[in-house]
Amino acid sequence: MVTTPTALLVHGTFTDASCWSGVITRLNRHSVPVTAPVIPLRGLAADAAYISSVASRIAGPVVLVGHGYGGTVISVAGTAPNVVGLVYVSAYALDEGESPRDLERRFPSSASDPGTAVVRTTASARCPVTATHTEAPPVAAWKTRPSWMMLAGADPVSVPEAVRFCARRAEATLLEVDDAAHGIPRSHPTDVAELIRDAVRATT
Repeated sequence: MVTTPTALLVHGTFTDASCWSGVITRLNRHSVPVTAPVIPLRGLAADAAYISSVASRIAGPVVLVGHGYGGTVISVAGTAPNVVGLVYVSAYALDEGESPRDLERRFPSSASDPGTAVVRTTASARCPVTATHTEAPPVAAWKTRPSWMMLAGADPVSVPEAVRFCARRAEATLLEVDDAAHGIPRSHPTDVAELIRDAVRATT
């Protein structure tokens, strides 16, 4: 019987599953089962349905891990029956009906601007950036699942003040990495892997 949760890693809008390569290497060293599918980036409903289907095909419990927009995806897909925990990496734990833009409007000091995000990445051709910033989840899996969050202190995309608010609201375990920017899975893979291991250990 499988008891150790599988870490299912969900990338964000501006990258692909390769962003997790360093994290996967470190999780493998500690015998944590891991999978990192490429999400279709066809909108929140389609992306969440896809991740939910991937989770449902895994034998045993699953810890969902989302980076950036992937955090919104896991908030919806996390309602799958075998999901036992959620890890948000430079991501928001949004409430039902709350978009990233709605959340950031509560923090006037926010430097995040979805318009500038379009020119920062060629990935915008794969997924409309404005849609990922304005779509709101219909459910919030963090209300019924334990959650962990990683805050990147120098992140202009997932605004630190908003991430802290989400962590308090979700009663999540929060780890702050002061010098990290949005691409924290690449720049700090050891920190990310350790937080995922904490979630796996707590839900085993």
